[in-house]
Amino acid sequence: MHRFILLLLVLLGACAVTGQSSTTTPTKIDPPIVLSDFTLPASTGGELSLSDLRGQPVLLYFGYTRCPDYCPITLGEFRRIRDELGPDGMRVHFVLISVDPANDTPDVLAAYLRGFGEGFIGLQGDDATLRRISKEYGLTYRHGGGHHGNSGVDHSTASYLIDQKGQLRVVYQYGTAASVYVQDIRALLDETP
Repeated sequence: MHRFILLLLVLLGACAVTGQSSTTTPTKIDPPIVLSDFTLPASTGGELSLSDLRGQPVLLYFGYTRCPDYCPITLGEFRRIRDELGPDGMRVHFVLISVDPANDTPDVLAAYLRGFGEGFIGLQGDDATLRRISKEYGLTYRHGGGHHGNSGVDHSTASYLIDQKGQLRVVYQYGTAASVYVQDIRALLDETP
């Protein structure tokens, strides 16, 4: 039931095809949802599982490196979040999962993410894994023919805050201010593990 409600909330407010959402109020997930584990090729070398990131909060976004609008803006916001967190920014994983696996190899992701600063992690999504986890995140994506044209990928634009235990805690709509993320991340960092 919780996953259905999450899916509905994300789909109503996060689809890039319809443009920017008018709401930027985060959706708190209470009780938190334990997310399924997955393993994907990583920009840091080798493969990385979501469970490998436990112990630190994760701020996650689904996008792709050739995205002309939502992705670079969101990742720029992630950089502001990290900067506003100061030294605590090193205690958070900032992750981009690509919805364009044919073009976004781990090397391409690594080069792209260097433009946003140190410590960003890129994961090369594959259709089977993305389909398997899409309901948990309310993820939608479609290759070619939509908002981004034949060579682009239309995709949902929400960001996800995952706690140190691998539980989804907050869903953010596109356009949420960095200060809102920072407040929630600081609260997670202050929690006793």
